[in-house]
Amino acid sequence: MKMLPLKKLTSLFLSVMLLAAAVSCKKDKDDPTPGGNGNGVEGSWKISAITVDPAQNGITDYLAFLEAMAENNCISQTTFNFKGNGTLSGTVPAGCTMEDSPIEEDAGWKVVGNKIQLIDGSDIEDYDLELKGNEMRWSYTETEDGEPYKITLVFKKA
Repeated sequence: MKMLPLKKLTSLFLSVMLLAAAVSCKKDKDDPTPGGNGNGVEGSWKISAITVDPAQNGITDYLAFLEAMAENNCISQTTFNFKGNGTLSGTVPAGCTMEDSPIEEDAGWKVVGNKIQLIDGSDIEDYDLELKGNEMRWSYTETEDGEPYKITLVFKKA
């Protein structure tokens, strides 16, 4: 069985934490990065799944794996508010903390074509974006040793 390298697992985990940390930061920025414009992303969302295809280390349900490792359900219970002006806010459940936030105060989001970008200072993370009703999917493909695998984050309207 092919194992997902620690570097890739760490990258995925940091991407999830980047998003989760965004909701715990206060924004005082006067000129936020625009994100809205009626693209359907605006609103409150919760992560309902993180999948890896094909399975890595026997794991396809990475959200369940992360929450089992953390011994809590903080990721799936955090509400993310994507505001039309490009800012992120949200609610982290009681007992969940993001003290070591990897995101800067000028973080934002925007949709460019069929991609969503998370912007943290000069760092930009791009994900393929799919919206269907009350479900939003972000995905990206990684290649390791010539073998591609797809990672998908699934959000449901909160």
